Amino acid sequence: MLSPFSALEAASLALTLVFLIYASWRDWREREVSDRVWLLYAPVGGLLTALRAGFYGKPDPTFWLIGLTLTSLTALALYFAGFWGGADSKALLCLALTLPEMPGFCQPFLGLYLLFMPFTALFNTFILTLTVTVYAALRNLWYKAEGKSLFQGFGEEPIRRKALAVFAGYKVKPERLLGNPSLSLAEAFTPEGGRKLSFRFKVGGEPISKKALAELPEEVWVTPQLPILVFLTAGLVVALLFGDLVLGVVAWFLSLI
Repeated sequence: MLSPFSALEAASLALTLVFLIYASWRDWREREVSDRVWLLYAPVGGLLTALRAGFYGKPDPTFWLIGLTLTSLTALALYFAGFWGGADSKALLCLALTLPEMPGFCQPFLGLYLLFMPFTALFNTFILTLTVTVYAALRNLWYKAEGKSLFQGFGEEPIRRKALAVFAGYKVKPERLLGNPSLSLAEAFTPEGGRKLSFRFKVGGEPISKKALAELPEEVWVTPQLPILVFLTAGLVVALLFGDLVLGVVAWFLSLI
């Protein structure tokens, strides 16, 4: 039977998973999450943490406040840098309010994690997003194996940009872009009629119009617009089960030298 403190931790974890899974679903479907999600999640999660801090001294209030400050600065920096959207920043802040520490009943397999839980989840998120580059590379390899040209019309592009394209994007029919928030056009056209790669890794942007779509060639390069909340939620689950993947990689590397 759980102690009252563990019951509060379990409630915080359950609350977090419910809200993040719902937000991930919305992010996957529409790349947009209503502010009502965070306006409900934040105060309830903050209250559960305040009860633990007030009655049991865990988390330490000073530790919690410092963690919230660092999380806010990180979330804002990533937002203004264009690496993720407002909903992603709000999700990380809610996580900092609700689950600042690893729950006591969780024993991650690696045994390695940062004291402030949201940063372990965030580092795992960064690692998990790298799987998209593997997917893109395999997709382009298969495309090439079918005897198709990846860079027809891109003769003036330097090798380094073509190499980046192989890992950052792939080719699709232009129709896939219409009304699709998960893809963005990754090429532009020169006045002479040539083509050049034009990657956009920042979130958001205007959707392509039907008129512009009709002017595109048979296949175009695109970059995926990642549903970051899906990866953040997965990063949290990985943290609970395995711990911090970055620390795990560092520990493995140090063991070799």
